[in-house]
Amino acid sequence: MKYLITALLFLMFCTTAKATHCVDTVYQKAKITLYLCQNGSEFNETRALLYEARTKVLNDYIQEKIDKGELKEKKFEIRINGITPGYLILTIEENCYYVYLSGYPTLQELIVVVDYFSKPDWKPFWASVDDENAQKRIDDFYVQNTKSEMVSYKPFVIWKKDSINLEYAGDSLRYLINDIPLPFLITSSLPVKINDRYLFFQRDGIFVMQDMQIIQSFEIDKSWKDTSEDFGIYVCSKEVVICFCWATTKDRWMYRYSYDENRFYQRKR
Repeated sequence: MKYLITALLFLMFCTTAKATHCVDTVYQKAKITLYLCQNGSEFNETRALLYEARTKVLNDYIQEKIDKGELKEKKFEIRINGITPGYLILTIEENCYYVYLSGYPTLQELIVVVDYFSKPDWKPFWASVDDENAQKRIDDFYVQNTKSEMVSYKPFVIWKKDSINLEYAGDSLRYLINDIPLPFLITSSLPVKINDRYLFFQRDGIFVMQDMQIIQSFEIDKSWKDTSEDFGIYVCSKEVVICFCWATTKDRWMYRYSYDENRFYQRKR
């Protein structure tokens, strides 16, 4: 059964290969291996960090279920594909619980999947893009199996650099400096530091912060970049060079930030 599912999923993924490609990140924990496939043209490291945090919480939750006798001593293998919509496949193999699902599921949705395997009347679930009612069946699955209470955990830092912490809390990420939350949305590249200033990136803009104050901002030109795909960023002594993600050198820049002038420059087309 495992090999049949793998073959079918390979065919699903290939249907989108002409339009995009998968960038895989793998998270290994004691009770779970989670594979995250992001659309190459939407790849975002902060999303990868979000799923690293979710994997940590989910691993602890699975261990608790095993300790209570609600799950067998098996490891979960979860494959998340952010490219191909409309499928959810749940099966049990000899040594693993197998989960294949599309989109970018929340922690609550992942908990629902884990809880489903612990039901006494458990049976395999299969919804795929071949079925025109697949998405409705998936939506109904989550509605019918979601519990009102959320899993509890203490917020924790998943990434840090210089004085910036990226904290996971409430199934979302937020930036903090000296334990003070910052207002920036976590929708693009991780922040960088130039001398005594930080640059924070959102899908729609770039912000410069110094001494906890925003001293400059710049609106992203959506005709050049209208996705959450990370930039290629080069920090120099007096400037930050912001490039297309695929640029291998800073010669392929989109924007430059001058430290001395506190000003952004956009490349002419």
